[in-house]
Amino acid sequence: MSTSPRPGLAALRACPHGSLSTREAGEGGLGAVLDFSASCNPLGASPLVPRALAAVDPAHYPDDDCRLLRRVLAKRAGVAAENVVVGNGSVEIIWLLATAYLRPGDTALVVGPTFGEYMRAAAIAGANTVEWRAAEADGFAVHPDGVANAILEIRPRLVFLCNPNNPTGTYLRRQAVAAVLAACHHSLLVVDEAYLPFVTQSDDLVDLVGRDLVLLRSLTKDRGLAGLRLGYALAAPEVVEALLAVKAPWSVSAAAQVAGLAALADDQHVARGVAEAAAAKAYLAAELARLGLAVRPSAANFLLVHVGDGRAFREALLRRGCCLRDCTSFGLPEYVRIGMKTVADCRRLVAAVEEELHDC
Repeated sequence: MSTSPRPGLAALRACPHGSLSTREAGEGGLGAVLDFSASCNPLGASPLVPRALAAVDPAHYPDDDCRLLRRVLAKRAGVAAENVVVGNGSVEIIWLLATAYLRPGDTALVVGPTFGEYMRAAAIAGANTVEWRAAEADGFAVHPDGVANAILEIRPRLVFLCNPNNPTGTYLRRQAVAAVLAACHHSLLVVDEAYLPFVTQSDDLVDLVGRDLVLLRSLTKDRGLAGLRLGYALAAPEVVEALLAVKAPWSVSAAAQVAGLAALADDQHVARGVAEAAAAKAYLAAELARLGLAVRPSAANFLLVHVGDGRAFREALLRRGCCLRDCTSFGLPEYVRIGMKTVADCRRLVAAVEEELHDC
């Protein structure tokens, strides 16, 4: 008999994510589909990126330590390079955290409803997950006292907090995060700031980074590098060392590193993209409300919209050339999440929604 996989793998479920699948894009004679299921810079990557990529030699191994990129990221954050670890997207770092800090039988606390990879990474590490779930009736507000009490009660090894949260768009200010951090006497708090660049009034938490706090950041969102996969964490040196100890070699490609450096050199492009996303969000929120849909307030570059049946609504809009994110996997089957594209693209989406509501 061949060797069997370790117990528990059969119970793991895939974690759906945004972005239009190649299968969907190629089936049904849909033609060009506007993809609102992902939430990235509506202007795409900086024009400096393809120029930099043209000079990459695919025959050379990448710098396994990402030294130059770490130095640039550290300087921008005001920390030492020893406080930075770069990953194949911030998702890799989520998995590294679970691998480095969770043992079978340990507990991880997840503040939900939120990104599914936190629970999945913890489950693969053999840990138990407990969710502190924000209530729909309360506008999905995250109450720091409630989260802190849960931390003190269950004493998790890891706490995952997405801020601003995906998919609800709620954002905790510095004082609230500090209140959660104060309860982490025996826990490592991981604050995922992937969408932070799109928050109009945000707080810098870098000075709080230490043995009890890790900040996750992404270059796939505001810098438009989703296809290359690039993210990083700011953490205490001993946390960085633990993550590097379990990190696969060469996980960050030479192309990703070069693209990251080029993207970081073009803050003006990011500023234009953030402004476009803000304008698109204001326009789309008003238009969807005009059409009678309940739109949740959002600090990020996406909107959570109540449509009754998220899966059916997504399929209907896909037939009309627009792809949305069905939120069933978040435990919110009555909602869709809409990532911001350009205002012009959002006008096409509003027309498609209006047609669908008229026809149904």
